[in-house]
Amino acid sequence: MKKVLGVLALVLSVSSLAIADQEQDTLKEIHFSSELRQTYTDKKSNTGNGLGIAGFRGENKEKTKWKNVLGGDLRLVDEGNLGLRFEFQNDQDRVENPFNYKTKTGTKGTVDKAQTWENDIALYKDIKLGAWTAKWDLGWKYKSTNGNGRYAGHRGTSNEIYVGPEFGINFFGQHFDGKAQFVYFDQSGEKDADNAWSGNDFKNGKTSGVGGNFDLTTNGKVFDNGAGNLNYYITLNNHLRDANGKLTETGKDAKSTVYLDYVTGATYKTPELAGFYGLVNTENEWEKQTARHGFKNNFSVWTGLGYKTGIDLSVGTLTLNPEVKYRVVNKETVKGYANDGRYNTDKYTREYNELRAGLNVGLEVK
Repeated sequence: MKKVLGVLALVLSVSSLAIADQEQDTLKEIHFSSELRQTYTDKKSNTGNGLGIAGFRGENKEKTKWKNVLGGDLRLVDEGNLGLRFEFQNDQDRVENPFNYKTKTGTKGTVDKAQTWENDIALYKDIKLGAWTAKWDLGWKYKSTNGNGRYAGHRGTSNEIYVGPEFGINFFGQHFDGKAQFVYFDQSGEKDADNAWSGNDFKNGKTSGVGGNFDLTTNGKVFDNGAGNLNYYITLNNHLRDANGKLTETGKDAKSTVYLDYVTGATYKTPELAGFYGLVNTENEWEKQTARHGFKNNFSVWTGLGYKTGIDLSVGTLTLNPEVKYRVVNKETVKGYANDGRYNTDKYTREYNELRAGLNVGLEVK
């Protein structure tokens, strides 16, 4: 609670200064979220079937994540009215080592810990090229993970420098918002920067290269009335990566690859009652690296309960949104490169339960 109050105080103080003089840099919005995530899987079965109440036993805890995000948007008046978008994320993970109850192998009850820092910072501006006007981004993504133990996470570091426009496009009768970006990247350790191989797969334990992102997103309302509202969304991410260096496994240069990440989903929210609402979300995410055999597909259904309220302040509107969600259905099918070696087969499906509880705080400045 002290951290949340501290963030609220920061939001109010920064925004008050930001609007004091419209000739100075101004804050457009700022947001903060803190969420606790706990996954369970039935470790008494080789199939890892986490469905049902059996998954909630303490011995079946798999991964605990505490995720904190702080982001915002600034208008830099003195720098030619550039926009500055930023987001910082910190994940703290605790992973219970897998224990096979049938073979009695593994170290029961031990915990690996990891911490990840991420940022995405970008300058943006509307640029006119002939009759075409688009918002161009120049940004930097950074990820770094450290920890102890075999299951402590993807330890290492990655950087991505990207530049390119955002635009609208009509595709199969549907309007999409798109991004086309040139990317320079480097990676070390177990980080991959959307490459098919991590840094450790290269002879020097690291690599760098160039690539491009071509992303499309769309969303819309199916209905919004007295029965609540139903929204859908589609995201199609296509990330080309061409890394330098030779792979340790083959001794050959790494192939260029395209990371495909396609997400479709829909969320239903009940009508609000004194600020309270219920929700149901269904989502399917399919991932593949074109240079490697296999794929990963994750289908999930979430239920949730939340509360949302807006507080009018002199500087803008402050929104508070605590929310609790439970993943009632989750089927993760993996094949080939996505196989973590847990089972003696090229393709399998595993299932988890997950509970999430968090708070979102946002301020829209007038």
